[in-house]
Amino acid sequence: MNFPFYVALLFLLNGCGQYSIRNIDKPPPEDYETWKKPSNSQLDIKKALLGCGAIAPSTLGWPYRKAYEKVGLIEQKEQFNHDFLVDRCMLNADFLQQNISWTLQDACADSRYRDYSACHPDAIIPTPSVERRLNSWYCKVKTDYDYCLKNALAPQLCNPEKIKTPPAECLANGQTQSPISQTNSSTQIKPRTNTYIPPDRMQQQTIQLQRDTQNQNNRQMNNMLKSTAPKILR
Repeated sequence: MNFPFYVALLFLLNGCGQYSIRNIDKPPPEDYETWKKPSNSQLDIKKALLGCGAIAPSTLGWPYRKAYEKVGLIEQKEQFNHDFLVDRCMLNADFLQQNISWTLQDACADSRYRDYSACHPDAIIPTPSVERRLNSWYCKVKTDYDYCLKNALAPQLCNPEKIKTPPAECLANGQTQSPISQTNSSTQIKPRTNTYIPPDRMQQQTIQLQRDTQNQNNRQMNNMLKSTAPKILR
């Protein structure tokens, strides 16, 4: 008996996840693609999601749930409850869910989730906030190099140049360019470098620098003596 096959089949038939078995051949839509609102572009939807508290506007998937841990949401229940609050925020802002077979209403009717605080009628629902959007995990990773090094899922991909041109959903209203690229070059914060120099190489570089400095001083002293010496001695 092919035990792994039956386990996988049971997983699918049990309805785990948002999508039914008929959709397993196509990737799930991005988070911003599961919402719509008349006269709103994809950029508007991404901003609304982040403003409602979404970790990111795109689908991170189960392998990347650690992004939630970066902002203090450790337990799975906390993560789900957070997502439900984001959904309620979006619904209150007149967005409609689409392209999914399992909505917030379905989740809160499910015995596994109906007791979550986000499903209660008296739950405190966030409202879209520009400050919340700009300080989201996603936007801070895109705009703050030091934060990216400490909190990105793949810190090795952090690039100090990319933060100068963050995605549009991470810009303040009316802003078309990163604050870093707008500042005077003399006041820009220089990104830290992580280049490792072995101690023996560092010592060699120090000795060579001392020699170069001494040679330069000797040349300057000789030139000064030549320029000030009496003509008869020249």
